[in-house]
Amino acid sequence: MLPLAAQDEFIAPRSPDREIITPVEDTSRPSIEGIVAEVFKNKKPLQLVNPLAPKEYGNGENTVSWSEKEPGKPKGFILFGIAW
Repeated sequence: MLPLAAQDEFIAPRSPDREIITPVEDTSRPSIEGIVAEVFKNKKPLQLVNPLAPKEYGNGENTVSWSEKEPGKPKGFILFGIAW
């Protein structure tokens, strides 16, 4: 019988280099707004109902629904809203 001989060194074929593309942030996603969203974003949710809270907690205008017929008149509170 003849002895079998192995290759001395194996070199795998190299694939061509590919360009790495970083994903772009998608700005078309809807934003979640309202009182419920503010409670989860805020570290101190009780400051949302505190009339003496600092300015950094907001003034509440972004959680109020305004009347279209009578400008400047609030229609109600936005508990959970999605804007896109």
